[in-house]
Amino acid sequence: MDGRSPTASSQLLAANQRLLQLRAQAGKRRAIPITAHRSPNTGQRLPFTQLPSHLGWESERVTGVLRRASNRQKDAKTAVEADGSWLTPPERAECPQNAPETPQPDVSGAVKLYPDIALGMLRQEMAAPGRVWLLAHHLDREGRGWLRIDIITRCLTEKSSSLRICGKRQLRNLLRQGEGVFWTRDKTRLWLRSAAKVAYGLGVARLTGRPVAVPVTALAGGIGAARAHLYASFHSSRTKETPQGAQSMPIARDTLAGLSGVGCVSQRTYERRARVKAQANFAVGDVAQEENRENQAWTKGRALFELKDYRGQQGRKGKTYLAWQLPNSYIGKHQHRPKGRQKRINRELKDLVMKGMPGNVAEAVDRRALEKVYYPNGKLAAQKYGRNPEQELYWQRHRTGNGRFAVWQQLGG
Repeated sequence: MDGRSPTASSQLLAANQRLLQLRAQAGKRRAIPITAHRSPNTGQRLPFTQLPSHLGWESERVTGVLRRASNRQKDAKTAVEADGSWLTPPERAECPQNAPETPQPDVSGAVKLYPDIALGMLRQEMAAPGRVWLLAHHLDREGRGWLRIDIITRCLTEKSSSLRICGKRQLRNLLRQGEGVFWTRDKTRLWLRSAAKVAYGLGVARLTGRPVAVPVTALAGGIGAARAHLYASFHSSRTKETPQGAQSMPIARDTLAGLSGVGCVSQRTYERRARVKAQANFAVGDVAQEENRENQAWTKGRALFELKDYRGQQGRKGKTYLAWQLPNSYIGKHQHRPKGRQKRINRELKDLVMKGMPGNVAEAVDRRALEKVYYPNGKLAAQKYGRNPEQELYWQRHRTGNGRFAVWQQLGG
């Protein structure tokens, strides 16, 4: 070795240079995209100003239509991009996980009740299912005439509900008991019957008097309170507002028992619970004499007593008259409601009665009218007395200032 550094030959340098060139060419081929071999069309539309003049096959009208359409699209796109509201996503409504299907029932309202239907419920011992019928009408705010059974069950049986009246088992019994009278049902729905059909099912021939508003809270309480308000609705219907205050005609306990099926003891209990006010009534007859005292004792019984007129209101001062106690008058607290469709209901009810039982409804109405013996004034009593002088009639003379009792005058008899 001579100590000199080795040098590459010219052939080796040429080979290396050739290899670098080949590598550079291979790299350029790999960098070319695939789309380079496709059509140069990028899908973008050229403006009409850059298109050739033969657009529309040399038709000026077609070219004008295409140009106007392109301008409208361009203006709409510019307006949307400037607004930017379309980029805002719509707000998603939040739905509570445990939201009930129906809102909490309202207990602040009242239910329209016909007193004759209420008495029919008591008389037929159908007060419990009748209460469900009234509450179902209260829940049917849209007036569709039907409710889902699961909604009724939730509102009337759940402990958290303000209208809870019983448990689920008892509600099933009540639905079974009221079938055919108050409603018909299938697997999912309860179809409420009309007032006319319910009245017919309870044996009511005609709706009389004014309907009243019974508070929902009274029906949603115990069954005793509900029965008390059903009974008191009859007295509220007979109550009339006068310049002297609320008044009603006397009615005997036995008559009430026949109409409602409620005994005298239960009547007094219901009157206390429903805050019905009882007013005593007395009638003053002729001057007490030996011959008429015995006759009146036979007809009036223990209600007869002698009244001495110290002030001379009946005649001369110091005279003694025969007097007797009349049935009480009862003042109810429920508000009156408009009669509304009561005439139409009575027509439908009359058709049902005529088809279902013998007899004439009009005859029953006339017979009830003949039994009326109490009148608010002497004019009406005199008119009735002229048609039947032998009937015993009474008309109200005056009422005491404290309203504890009223004095009536006998006419005929």
